[in-house]
Amino acid sequence: MTSERWLELQNELLLGLTHALSNRIATVSAAAYMLEHEDMSCQEAAASLRTETERMDALLQLLRLLPAHVDSRVEPVAPMDIVEQAVALHEHHPDLRDVAVAVTRPADVLPVLVDPHAFLRAVLLALTAAKRSAFPRMIGVTLDVSGDPEVVRVSISPETAGHSVDSARDSIDAAAADSCLLSAHGSAAPRKEGGATLTLPTLLAARRAGR
Repeated sequence: MTSERWLELQNELLLGLTHALSNRIATVSAAAYMLEHEDMSCQEAAASLRTETERMDALLQLLRLLPAHVDSRVEPVAPMDIVEQAVALHEHHPDLRDVAVAVTRPADVLPVLVDPHAFLRAVLLALTAAKRSAFPRMIGVTLDVSGDPEVVRVSISPETAGHSVDSARDSIDAAAADSCLLSAHGSAAPRKEGGATLTLPTLLAARRAGR
């Protein structure tokens, strides 16, 4: 069930990203048409094409994050790098893109020893559960990163307390996220209000444990 849940979410994100890429291509095509028919200056066309090229490159970088990596391995990772990638990816979810995410950005969270792609999948699964619970209530999601010398925690939940609108699916998402973190000796636990809390040993703790 856990791998199937990730594949389902991966397909949803791919749909959103390809839709965004299609929009960018349409804009480039319109600029080329207007230039061809002299409805805009070369300078205007160049500026428009440059902007759209940058946007398409950003989408391409996000698309490259989604496929499985056969050479994946645990490595030192800055948690905020993964969090920011996940938030940017999830902005293209076809059903949940309008749910705002407020991210805390602490400066003193230690790195973790984890497969970065597995960590990304875990955050995306937790974000999906939190956004799904927040969406019917017209509220946003809070993503809080914290830690100490032993562990790093990524807590993702709706902005206001309450109970998840679909606790059964939240448990499935949390189980899928938990499976993603097993190789790094991490875990994921569902939150009663929706979302999940991910916990990973710090790089320091992993090194002390001989990993």
